[in-house]
Amino acid sequence: MHKPLLAAVLAVAAVSPFAAKADESNQLDNFFVAGNLGQSNYRIGGISDKSDVFQNVRFGWRWNGLVGAEVGYAYLGQAKNTTDFATAYAKPRVAQLGVTAKYNFYNNWYVTGHGGYLRSRTTAGVTVGDVSASQRSWNNGWYAGAGVGYDVTKNVSLALNYDNYHVKYGRAGASESQVNTNVAAYSASVEYRF
Repeated sequence: MHKPLLAAVLAVAAVSPFAAKADESNQLDNFFVAGNLGQSNYRIGGISDKSDVFQNVRFGWRWNGLVGAEVGYAYLGQAKNTTDFATAYAKPRVAQLGVTAKYNFYNNWYVTGHGGYLRSRTTAGVTVGDVSASQRSWNNGWYAGAGVGYDVTKNVSLALNYDNYHVKYGRAGASESQVNTNVAAYSASVEYRF
């Protein structure tokens, strides 16, 4: 089993004792769906691209409304580098599985945190004149993030967030070296609790 997947499984197992203490009468209130929209920030070697859209949707459940598990999908935009004669790009998308936490610290104000395992699919390519070539790569990685928000109603929250996705491209041990990068994402989010 891969180390990031094992770490995510152990993290979910670590928070499972909270499930035993959860109030049986309002278990459905702990399910949530959250959507983020913002901007991604790439730094890959000599490429720095801060111009693309970040989109994320997550589904999860928090035991006692505090700590739980989540699954999600994120579109991290596209890193692009254009020179006089060529354009190179990378477009990663990720599926994520991890733990999530939410803590109300003052009236309706709260802080959140989440993190875990991700599986990325990155399409990378280069265009020279009218000739293009691209290739896909599947890899494991990790993600983590934090945010601050406000509960507008019992079921709806708004927040500002920072997330970091550790994404890889290529195959370890292949003739070409594997590329590792962190993609920072700044976003606003809406969460709905059932």
